[in-house]
This record gives sequence, structure tokens and C-alpha cells, in this order.
Amino acid sequence: MRSVLTFIFRPHSALLTLLLCAILVVSVFGQNPETEVVLTLAGDLYLGGALEKILLTDPAYPFRYLQTFCRESDLFFVNLETPISTQGEVYVEKTFTFRCSPQVVKTLKAGNINVVSLANNHIMDYGPEALAETITLLEQHNIAYTGAGPNLAAARTPALLEKNGIKVAFLAYNNTFPLEFNATATRAGTAPGDSRYVRADVQKARQLADIVVVSFHWSSELLKERKSYQADLAKVAINAGAHLVVGHHPHVIQGVEVYKNGLIAYSLGNFIFASYSRRVQDGLILQVRFTPSGLKEAAFFPININNHQVHFQPQPLTGPEAEGVLQELQTLSAPFDTDFQIQADRAVLHF
Repeated sequence: MRSVLTFIFRPHSALLTLLLCAILVVSVFGQNPETEVVLTLAGDLYLGGALEKILLTDPAYPFRYLQTFCRESDLFFVNLETPISTQGEVYVEKTFTFRCSPQVVKTLKAGNINVVSLANNHIMDYGPEALAETITLLEQHNIAYTGAGPNLAAARTPALLEKNGIKVAFLAYNNTFPLEFNATATRAGTAPGDSRYVRADVQKARQLADIVVVSFHWSSELLKERKSYQADLAKVAINAGAHLVVGHHPHVIQGVEVYKNGLIAYSLGNFIFASYSRRVQDGLILQVRFTPSGLKEAAFFPININNHQVHFQPQPLTGPEAEGVLQELQTLSAPFDTDFQIQADRAVLHF
């Protein structure tokens, strides 16, 4: 015998039924989350020296302890602080000049790094020829870049990527010496961090993308306090429409500031860097969640980059060691009234 469900129509019952249906529709569709992009950002990356020999046989070597970031990231951004080339000659005499074998581009691919800044004080170490070969290699391996090029217009051109239906634009600027590394209308080089360029470029990028990320190579090596011009430039970028500003070059971490609806990480420190400096112990990996409407969450993960201990394989810190770095980050950020939530070896900001 089949059971039969009978509705007895009464005016108040019909009204109640419609109301319940409306609540059900709102609850179901209200739970539908916005599309999001997971963006991971790290600091300075140099794959030369003793590390380069390892990479020629094991390109994925530096990412042994970072697989979670590599797998979970829709976009992974770093500052590529070296030309990847066999060409060129020393462009400007300086204490340190960097260059890596073209084969190390495989390491970028192994780490799922898909967008890089070229705006720094080493990308021109071997001149326009080495820069050109680096750009060619990146293009061949589908790695986006910004911040340097054959002329100023190219250097100021954003890298545009689309993930999960969200368009993200990256811009990068160099505020370090030597000034000869900066591009001109007719000379290859890096995009200078001039506020006029930053404002105009961000405004244009905002018309092309849902999210704009701006990178600066700035400040001084080993300096943990931001300089006033860093704050000025970062706020120019956000006022022009940028959502996130991230810095590097000091090789150590600096504070974090929330400004309007944007986030400024003044320095993430080193990432994978072929140096044995004992003055560089820890860095940060920043993981940000975006939706088309903007920033939703930012998490800062402390990493051990002391190569005497990790041998060019950065390791996420845990326990008391992580707490020490995060407390330092909180102290450096306190002047900007930034208040993190410390959650399981990470510092989190919600927007």
C-alpha cells in the first residue's frame, strides 16, 4: 500500500509554506561561498653558489618541507634575485654579483612558483643579455614575471594571471642601488619605485584585474624597522587600488600594517637563498585568501632559513621557535596597531 501525503489548503498554511520555502532558498544560497584564490608569497630567492650544484641533479631539493604550500597555492610569488643565464658580462662592479645556470628554472617549476618579481639589485648583475635570457626562459616555462624588461614601459607592465575566474595583477619596483640597474625609455633594467609610476600603474592594473599585488625591493639589509618612504610608497599603492603590498631586500622580517582595505608586509625576509650568513635566521611565508571582493584572510608562517641547520631546505617552525618569531613579528607590527591571532604556529589576520 502506497502512502499518500495530502495537503489541506488553508490561507494561513499557504503563507507559512511560502515563508518556509523562502527561508530554505536563502539558507541554501547564502551558504554558497565566493570563489577564492589562494596566493602564497615568499621573499628573496637565489639558487646559486653551493645550492646550484645540488639543483642540477635534484631540482625539487629546496621544497622538501614546503610541499603543503606548493600543493595548496593557486599562485606562488617570489622575488627572483638572480639572472638565470650563461650570457652577459658584469654590468656594474659591486661586492656581490649573482648568476645561475638556466637549468635552475626547473626548481621554480618543481616548487609550483608561477610568478616572480625581477625588480631587484641583482637581476642586472650581468647586464641586458642575461636579463633577456632570463625572461626567455621564464616565458618558455610559463612563469609570469614583472618589474624588469628591455625598457621602462616593459618593466612597468603587470603580470596578469587568472585563477578560478579571478584576475590577479602583479607589479614590482626596485628602490635599491645601483641606479644604473633602472630601466629608461631606451635601456633595459628594473622598474624604479617612483610614486608617480606606482600610482599610474596600479590604477591601470586595477582596470584589468580584480586583485592587484605590488612588490617593492626596498629598505636596507638587516634593518628590521621600516623606513618612512616604505610606508609612503605602500600607501600610494593601496590608495591607487592595490590590495596587497609585499617587500623584500632586508633579508630579515619587518612589521605588518593594515591600511584601509589593504595589507602591507614590509619585508618577508629571505626564502631559498644560497648564503651561509649567520645574521639571517628566519623568514616568513605569507598565504593570502582573496575573493573578487578583496582580501579575506592572511596567514604568516615562520620558517627556519639558517642554512647551517637546514642546508637550503627551509623548514616551517613549530612550538616555541615559531612562537618566538611570531612574537617578534607582533612587536615589529605593534606601532601600526596590527593585532594578530596566533593559531597553531601561524599569525592570522581576518578581513
